[in-house]
Amino acid sequence: MIELAVVDDSSVAQARRAAQARGVAVAFDEVRVGQLAIVATELATNIVKHGGGGTLLVGDGEAHVDLLALDRGPGMADVAKCLADGYSSAGTLGNGLGAVRRLSQAFAVASWPGLGTGILARVVRQGAAPPTDSVGGLSVPKRGEDVCGDGWWTQARGSDCSVLVVDGLGHGPEAARAAHEALRVFQRNPAAPPAESVQSLHLALRHTRGGALAVASIDAAAGTVTYAGLGNIAASLVPVNGPPRHLVSLNGIAGHNARKIHAFEYPCGQGLLIMHSDGIGTGWKPERYPGFTHLHPLLLSGLLFRDFARGRDDATVVVVKLGPA
Repeated sequence: MIELAVVDDSSVAQARRAAQARGVAVAFDEVRVGQLAIVATELATNIVKHGGGGTLLVGDGEAHVDLLALDRGPGMADVAKCLADGYSSAGTLGNGLGAVRRLSQAFAVASWPGLGTGILARVVRQGAAPPTDSVGGLSVPKRGEDVCGDGWWTQARGSDCSVLVVDGLGHGPEAARAAHEALRVFQRNPAAPPAESVQSLHLALRHTRGGALAVASIDAAAGTVTYAGLGNIAASLVPVNGPPRHLVSLNGIAGHNARKIHAFEYPCGQGLLIMHSDGIGTGWKPERYPGFTHLHPLLLSGLLFRDFARGRDDATVVVVKLGPA
């Protein structure tokens, strides 16, 4: 995803152009591009007027564009009231968020007084199937870089799922090359057991600068997550009720130094699997965000990025819903 600072009217225009460019890139027709432009404009305007400035993240998939509007403003005490057409706290017509919701194929809001606001809007190409809402993630390059040295991938197998998160050593083009190689190799056999996957990725990255990576395999019927990590990828199981459980990654650098590769199996019930690179701090706590485990995975990824991105490296967060929907 690209990160855009939204602080004034000129950055609203920049956000609109960036969203339109992504829509064209995934073959939106003129009508969808126009709708996407409205969504981006309204979200960015909302950040300026109500959030006191913030960030818009813009990303795309095969047939959709995702927009994440993030601010640290006063927040909303009553989200439903603020979404109603005609409601405004800034002297406007009050149709902005209502229009965003109507023009989006997926829409979610998280806002609490004193904790700011996060809004997800997803616009899908006409006739295309929307992606699943059970997985969401983002990779954002370090500010000033044109490419991201992090990457992630998920592959569903019925109700089961495999997840890879990779962080190329450092940042910039060489880190991106390492991450892309890991993604390429993983996508050839995503159903392989995690320890086997990590071993294959370790060997594949020998001609690159290497990096940290982790693979998780979710077996819904067994109620387990099998996890193998090498280097500083953080992972946690967050139950609906109870404290998070942090998963074990072993020391090493994929492609260069891996004295031991081992997978660990963890029981899991309803809740979340959260994995992230070290561009995201580990100080987050579910209790900070009421309704944490029920948030849309991509919106939650955005909130963790907003609040815990270190700013000196690429950053990746992936959130997977576990258990029954």
